[in-house]
Amino acid sequence: MPNVQSLAIIVTDPRLIISTWKDRCPAPLSSVGGMPILARLVSQLAQAGVQKTIVFALDGIGDVKRILNNRMKRMELVIRIMPTPGSGRLIDLATITEIAEFHGQVLVFTENAVIDPSLIQRLLRSSDRNITVVSRSERRRCLRLLGDIGGRLTAMLPGDSPIRESASADVSPVGIYKFDPALLRAIARIRPHRFNDDLEFFETALGLQRHQIYLMYADPQHVRRVNDATDLEAANFASSSSGDQFSILERLQAGNWRYPASEHILLCNHHFPPASVVDRLRERLQDLLYLQPSDQLDIIAKLSEMTDLPARNLAVGNGVGELIKALYGYLDPRIVIPTPTSAQYIDAVEPNKVSRFELPPENFDLDVEAFANFAKRRQASVAVLVNPNNPTGRLVPVQEIEWLASQLAIEKCRLVVDETFIEFSVAGKGNSVEKLLSVFPKMVILKSLGAIMGLGGAQIGYLASKDEQLTHGVRRRLPLGNINGIAEYLLWILPEFREEWEASFRRTRADVVSFSRMLDTIPELEVHPSQANYLFCRTPEAWPSAKHVATMLAKRYGVLVQNCENQCMKYGDRYLRLTVLPYEENRYLVSALRRINEELVEWSTQSKRAGTAYHLGC
Repeated sequence: MPNVQSLAIIVTDPRLIISTWKDRCPAPLSSVGGMPILARLVSQLAQAGVQKTIVFALDGIGDVKRILNNRMKRMELVIRIMPTPGSGRLIDLATITEIAEFHGQVLVFTENAVIDPSLIQRLLRSSDRNITVVSRSERRRCLRLLGDIGGRLTAMLPGDSPIRESASADVSPVGIYKFDPALLRAIARIRPHRFNDDLEFFETALGLQRHQIYLMYADPQHVRRVNDATDLEAANFASSSSGDQFSILERLQAGNWRYPASEHILLCNHHFPPASVVDRLRERLQDLLYLQPSDQLDIIAKLSEMTDLPARNLAVGNGVGELIKALYGYLDPRIVIPTPTSAQYIDAVEPNKVSRFELPPENFDLDVEAFANFAKRRQASVAVLVNPNNPTGRLVPVQEIEWLASQLAIEKCRLVVDETFIEFSVAGKGNSVEKLLSVFPKMVILKSLGAIMGLGGAQIGYLASKDEQLTHGVRRRLPLGNINGIAEYLLWILPEFREEWEASFRRTRADVVSFSRMLDTIPELEVHPSQANYLFCRTPEAWPSAKHVATMLAKRYGVLVQNCENQCMKYGDRYLRLTVLPYEENRYLVSALRRINEELVEWSTQSKRAGTAYHLGC
């Protein structure tokens, strides 16, 4: 191939079928953005200037030829059957005829994936002759690669090897490579007969000192493997317009796992669990899915060990929402609640049985004396307090809650305290009122464990009260087997990770301080002090509304935030709640907000000059 300077080799397997309830289609021929995945890649290679592409099909060559018609655009295209189909694709490709006399760049693609064109350009422009594209966020870890600080490949491990938390260069290949044909020829000479898999390829390559292999990191959104129906939906979502993406996400109450979107909404611990917890879950997954979980009483016994509370004082729920409904079902309460607050405490009761106590907008701190008097006037049977407050992050000190409980007890009004986010407060569990349960036997505490474990999908929460009649009444309103096996198993293994768990709270507190300081650099954005893992912000007057800015963030920057227009509060449309994430994600959001602020200030100035509304799009 004397005139060909760039060659691409694609290994595709039409035997991999994506099945939905309505259709079955070979994965490479599945459509993303209106084009089959394989055809999309071939077109991208042609547009990038690759001169020749060889497609090796492990089966179904007729279907492959059909969908690749008219995709060449001055690129030579060859379609062949893979001679020895198997898992060792790189070893096989090293022996193909075209490599023998070729001296240009060889790009190799071995996975069914939707690839961002910029990644192909990076490979072609790079001066490194041998590159393996890697990612830290790959779900499947069939092979793990280790690199040095210079980005050179130094070692490889099977995917099931124990994960070292300190191994920052512990990554996985995504099935995209660039090779010097001289390296491929050398490997073919050393190992003419493949007997293992791609692990053998890298073992052999590492022994060839003249041919260094470099690691190129790819953002997860630049390489999306498509192996099943959920992958396909995620890929189509990612390829759609920002407006369509926002419309989909705006309709969701949950289920974000199906869609690749950066978000500052989920109120989870982002520094826990460590990868070793996930490994432990993976080891037990078959049993956890196949066998029925324990009933409530067994799980409550384990919770009793964790909380150091008697089992008779506990009830366990499939998330706090289930416990709220069971509690209200038992009490049939007339409630008072400070607002803004978590909507699930209001939505679970009839509108005529809830009275809202508005918190002062200057600081959103609760005046416990005024709240106690409010409960008395409304003849409430239950007062609800989310502490720290969601969405404001403000904390009521233990001493004030103790006084409040004593005053409510005189009026025969129960105090229900949600302490889901208490560990994120500066004093952590020191701010909990669990110690007051024996003083106020009618008091109730609710807590979501999924949020502080960083596992929202685990869906486990508990209720605690010294009122045994109440805990028994709540249990009777819950299914006997209401907790899934994964959540149950977490309760068994968490003691092994206590140090990491406590460290995650300290890291989150530091992130809160850092994120707050970053947000303070945005003119006129008012950031309220928070004792939780989120920040409550009043938007500048130049911004049309919090919802408008949330829409701009989603459509332009691919970031979701919580606008508070539906909160029970005055001027809710002026507020955003921003979950604190690790530094880089926080920095990205602040950078986006700065750019939006500059545009909105200019828009506000133009509107005032024109004396009319200046057009502003999202």
